[in-house]
Amino acid sequence: MAISPPDPAQAAHYLRAHVPRIVPRAAVASIEPLTGEVWQVTLADGRLLVAKHQLWGFLTQGQPYDLLAVETEVLELLGRAGCPVPQVLGCDPQAQFIFFEHCGSRTLEEAHHPAYLPQVIEGWGHVEQVLRHHQARLLPRVMPQAQPSCLQQAWAQAASRALEGLEWLARQCGASPAVLAPARQVLQQACAFLGSRPPSLGTTDYNPRNIVVDPGRGQVRFIEFAKLGWDWTERRLVQYTNTVKSGFRSLLDQDQVARYAGQTDSEGARALEYHHLVFCLNAAALLGQVLDAPAEHAALLRAWAPLSPRLGQLVHCLRVPLSADPWATAIREVCR
Repeated sequence: MAISPPDPAQAAHYLRAHVPRIVPRAAVASIEPLTGEVWQVTLADGRLLVAKHQLWGFLTQGQPYDLLAVETEVLELLGRAGCPVPQVLGCDPQAQFIFFEHCGSRTLEEAHHPAYLPQVIEGWGHVEQVLRHHQARLLPRVMPQAQPSCLQQAWAQAASRALEGLEWLARQCGASPAVLAPARQVLQQACAFLGSRPPSLGTTDYNPRNIVVDPGRGQVRFIEFAKLGWDWTERRLVQYTNTVKSGFRSLLDQDQVARYAGQTDSEGARALEYHHLVFCLNAAALLGQVLDAPAEHAALLRAWAPLSPRLGQLVHCLRVPLSADPWATAIREVCR
């Protein structure tokens, strides 16, 4: 079965006809595509809303993890509890469209500013708290590919790739065997520590493009809750606060890691820093593959172009200390 985004002209025709059913007595003034599957709709009175086509929704219809049903239910639970998420205005299962209030014109990938980080950390903590409270209700909604056993398999791959990235960076930075050997050992220990921590229920789609920012109000909103699964809180926070598409940049610093430790505990702060290192080292492994064999990784080459600044960006992210943790320090020494 071929899956493709809706034709732009057909989507615009559909939205002009259907939005007045979602917002009574509203006329559509203009429709602006934000991506191939998301549109910003301006109403005649100046109000804005967002329409999203759930591209893979037809494949899950009738299942407990139906994408439209899950996203609607989860956002309603989170919204009632005061979490920073958009309100669902309505959905159309037949056409696989869902409609949200407009929460901002930029994403955290675009507005990558440390001023938003406290809201991200606090807001995500609130989201997970509410999901934990409703966990028994939401367990049947978890995607088959996002069960705890699947997480452990994916984590084993991430840990292995992190070691590859460490060794590749050591070659680029001219690190001696005396520096690389202890870094390898503590990286393996850090990955084992991370893998032993209990995961939490939440979205499986976490990156800075899924946090919408309203610069005028200084507010953030989390989006994309159609797929539920298990992962670690700190891994989600790292990937929410690190950009990849527009260049390797991180919002994390010592003050924010210390702040996180105050909200959780020292083990949580350790996990946040280790997940940051593993994330960067996975990016290093992929960057090494692209640079060493560009013809074999054409898609990633296009996505990450231009490549020339990326090694320096990665090394900078890895060099910046987030704490005085000895394992993290040993890993960072490879990039000194």
